[in-house]
Amino acid sequence: MTKLYRCDYIDSGINFGQKSIYVCCKSAHEGGGMPVLSNSYKNLDWEKIFEQKKQWQAQIASGNPPERCTGCSHIVETAEIKEDYTFRFVDINSFINCNSQCCYCDCWSTDGFQEKSLLPIFEELFDKQLLKDSLYGYIQFAGGEPALMIDFDKITDLCIKNGMQNFIINSNGIKFSEGIKNLLENTKTNLFISIDSGTKEVFEKIKNVPCFEKVITNIERYAKSAVEGQSCVWSKYIIIPQVNDTMEEINKWYDLSIEKGIKAVVLDVEREWFKKNGRIITKNMKKMIENIQNRCKKDKIKLDYYEQLKCLYKIH
Repeated sequence: MTKLYRCDYIDSGINFGQKSIYVCCKSAHEGGGMPVLSNSYKNLDWEKIFEQKKQWQAQIASGNPPERCTGCSHIVETAEIKEDYTFRFVDINSFINCNSQCCYCDCWSTDGFQEKSLLPIFEELFDKQLLKDSLYGYIQFAGGEPALMIDFDKITDLCIKNGMQNFIINSNGIKFSEGIKNLLENTKTNLFISIDSGTKEVFEKIKNVPCFEKVITNIERYAKSAVEGQSCVWSKYIIIPQVNDTMEEINKWYDLSIEKGIKAVVLDVEREWFKKNGRIITKNMKKMIENIQNRCKKDKIKLDYYEQLKCLYKIH
């Protein structure tokens, strides 16, 4: 019997990048190269976009994926090919405005980029019934800082009115957002706030802005807004070599997060270092992760991993 293969993102994914539109944002995964759906945001031809998806879908099904997808761990064996051509995995990376200057991120330093509102595109997607809620789907904001994104509140309100329930928000927590609070109270939202430290000194070394106390206050406010059993606020720690890769710092981060009412934590390692290091981690990093794994198990705290560690552990 001939084996069939599929990819959720080729089937149902769309990633709004700074200048182009892709099927995903899984560049951390080996082979993940983000196939392009459109190099322009003007006059989008959705029929043409789905025809391209169908072509890639057929290639993947036969075990001969597009070059940019070869070896990606998101390609899995399947019993049948999906024929419902709508978007269910939406990544929004088209905005870069940020009030932090993280040492592991360069979106804030991009010169000459003019952000455009995605509100008209979302209105069109709903008018054409091309965007649907799904138990395993999501709408994810992960460009710059969502609290500063053009029309963020209008876009999320439109999504809620059209029945979208599953949101992923990546924030630095510096500016408290009523829009994010609204999502936590009315949808199934996972809010990830990347603190990456347990002390003011290390925080400012990473973020390059003096706002440690403000972030801690805001993460506590968000945690109180999240409806238990519905939404969740996650404290995130990105391990950065020679900056915060110590057992002492990660333990202080964990203790502070729990003290502020956080019931879920997420781990990752710095993206560019991970790629340059052959997508493996050091023994010290492994010990740090195992330490948090044990502490979460003991304290009954939810633990998850972000893109680089998901790649390492082959988690979809």
